[in-house]
Amino acid sequence: MKRRSICLAACLLLAACAGAARNNTPAEVYDFGLPAARLAEGSGWSKLALEIRAAYWFDSPSIEYRLLYDDPLKLRSYAASRWAGAPGLLLAQHLRQQLGLLDSSGRTAVGCLLRLELQEFSQVFETPLLSRGVLQGTARILDARHQIVAERAFSIEQPAARADASGGVGALVVASNALGQQLAGWLRELEKLGRLKQCPATVAG
Repeated sequence: MKRRSICLAACLLLAACAGAARNNTPAEVYDFGLPAARLAEGSGWSKLALEIRAAYWFDSPSIEYRLLYDDPLKLRSYAASRWAGAPGLLLAQHLRQQLGLLDSSGRTAVGCLLRLELQEFSQVFETPLLSRGVLQGTARILDARHQIVAERAFSIEQPAARADASGGVGALVVASNALGQQLAGWLRELEKLGRLKQCPATVAG
């Protein structure tokens, strides 16, 4: 009798584990989609490298969000959704594609460095059904001696179409596109002012 009870308990335990395994579905994984198109056809900055520095709490694949109506100081993350890599890495790849910039870790000689300090990259909820993607930070141009040539703050917000991880991702990708456009305009302005002599555009715009 005791042996039967043990066998029955073991069978029930195995069935429970199998059911849990079936319910433990893989996380939804997001990136920025297909490679971004160059903003200005044929132009880029072949001697300008890009580097993104992010706060350590953004140095993970978690998709972060804040609830302004319920403890806005608390940074939360989706349990069943994540980025394909750390947001800073995905953003850096996206901006290099848009602007024709180099990787700061490469061996190619560069004239100067565009460094982005990423301070916020999250989905912010005003209400349970109303949210937006928020991208904030500071951009600096450093010359070969790492002296600051120019700097500017950026803050971009994009409404989310849906109140979930997919909506947040979509809003942040659109915000990243807008950041690329802002940086392109800023770089062109600096070049016209003669402040990018060490890293001129490959095609003057």
